[in-house]
Amino acid sequence: MVWRSGSVRLCFPDSSLACTFKWYTVLKTFKEKKNAAAPLSFTLVANGQTTYLNTGSLVGAYGTIPTFYVDNGQVKFGALEPAYKEFLTTMRKWYAEGLIDKNIATLDAKALDANLTGGATGATFGNAGGGLGRWLPLMKEKDAKADLVAAPYPVLKKGDKPKFGQKDFAYSSPASVAISAKSKEAELAVKLLDYGYGEEGHMFFNFGTEGVSYKLENGYPKFTDLIMKNPDKLAPAQTISLYARSNYNGPFVQDKRYIEQYNQLQQQKDAIAIWQTDVEKYALPPITPTQQESAEYATIMNDVNTLVAEMTLKIILGTEPVDSFDKYVAKLKSLKIDRAIDIQKAALERYNKR
Repeated sequence: MVWRSGSVRLCFPDSSLACTFKWYTVLKTFKEKKNAAAPLSFTLVANGQTTYLNTGSLVGAYGTIPTFYVDNGQVKFGALEPAYKEFLTTMRKWYAEGLIDKNIATLDAKALDANLTGGATGATFGNAGGGLGRWLPLMKEKDAKADLVAAPYPVLKKGDKPKFGQKDFAYSSPASVAISAKSKEAELAVKLLDYGYGEEGHMFFNFGTEGVSYKLENGYPKFTDLIMKNPDKLAPAQTISLYARSNYNGPFVQDKRYIEQYNQLQQQKDAIAIWQTDVEKYALPPITPTQQESAEYATIMNDVNTLVAEMTLKIILGTEPVDSFDKYVAKLKSLKIDRAIDIQKAALERYNKR
């Protein structure tokens, strides 16, 4: 989570009580004192799923997230929990009072950029690279005194440590690759995948092309100005992706030397320390359902994720009453969310027995 800083600031880096009440007070201040048309603006839904809510932004203060997590060894689906209803009730109130971007249902990256650089938005959700690293330079182009600072994940009770946050495991399952048994070029595919783990492939995947996107300085691969001071004013998060894969993922080992340069701003470095949570205790590890379970699970979750995203948006916008939450939970049950939970439980049990 990041906040645009002017004379108003939610909390300082050593604060541990960024509760929703303080958020409410600051958003009201942005609206009433700073004339911010969209005090809190972020992309709520993308690709049919809730976005930043899944990693605990705001909703984590209520002790849940709208996806799977582990609590005392039990697998839970947070969008079923009464706590999620509490969160939606708060968000509905904020939206009704004009504290949340009225265009949240259709907001895209371009519109969000305009909100931040134009002073319409005081707070948003984002990461250190593609968020702080991209927005802050854009803001400073218009106002040299502009600043963005990180805010801790919120909690409702002073002294509590946030449960959720964004943190990848050493092995990131979305980066997995498989070769079909029907492939006519299986050997070539293996060679391509193997390339990423050799010295040449490691450097290429992490830093791009020597002499273009990086140069070796005393053996250290240093990104060139094409990446770090792009003539088209693209942020490093954007330029790296044009030449390398290190700021995303894939079948290769990320090199820590890329991240040492990626987070070049002090605000980015500060954010890493501020965004500390207990996510390791609650995040599902990289579990693996069986082939049969995977097909069944995918079918169930396709419908479930669609419903969660739709109802989350409708309740916040006020097109559905908060009281419809109980009917929504019943609908999730009819879509076999309990079976999906059972599949996740079985996969977790197998994982723990390894």
